[in-house]
Formats: sequence, C-alpha cells, structure tokens
Amino acid sequence: MRQRKIRPVYLNLFNIRFPLAAIASILHRIAGVLLIISLPFLIYLFDLSLHDADAFDKALAITRHPLICLYLYLLLWAISHHFVAGIRYFLVDLELISGKQASAVSATTVVVSGLLIPVIVFLGTVL
Repeated sequence: MRQRKIRPVYLNLFNIRFPLAAIASILHRIAGVLLIISLPFLIYLFDLSLHDADAFDKALAITRHPLICLYLYLLLWAISHHFVAGIRYFLVDLELISGKQASAVSATTVVVSGLLIPVIVFLGTVL
C-alpha cells in the first residue's frame, strides 16, 4: 500500500479572524520591536540636545520635520500601547484577569487606550 505524502498547508493569515486578545498581543510585540529599533535615534537626539544651544536648535529642527514628527507620534503610540499591554499581562499573570470575556474586555481596553493616549497628548501639545 502506498503512503500518502503529507504536504504543508498554506495558511493565508489575512483570511484568519484573530480574536482581539491576539491582535493586542501582536501589537504589543510590534510596539516593543519599534521601541528597541528607535533607541539609537532617540539617544542621538538626546545627546545632540545636550551639547550646546546650537546643537539643541539643530535637534529641535530635526524633530519639527513632518516625517520625524509623525515617527515620534508613532513612538508615542508604541510607548503607550506597550505600557498598557504590559499592565494587562501583569494582571493576567496575577490571575486577576481570567476567562474569555474578561480577556476580551481587557484587550479592548488596551487597544483603545493605546490609541487614545497619543491623541490626548497630541491635543495637549496643539492646544
């Protein structure tokens, strides 16, 4: 009798409906990677701003560029989402959040607050 070959199954991740807790987890990882990758640029800006008044003005000019400004607000989202999601995972580890419904509510809270915190900060800087 012939053995049938088992072939790998192609999974299209765009067709899979992830639960909100999985989306929050994926965003937590993306935010963490973005924060780590951004450290050299942020350290450079910080170092530049501490040299003298001219270097500070140069650092300020760099941060006023529209693309850099957008990047910094993306970093603000990453910090806020990573922080709030970290609190959620800490509460899960303490078993204060358990069950499907509590997980969905906490994941919703993480995603919404991760988006609201940068908007509030942006409005605070504009107004």
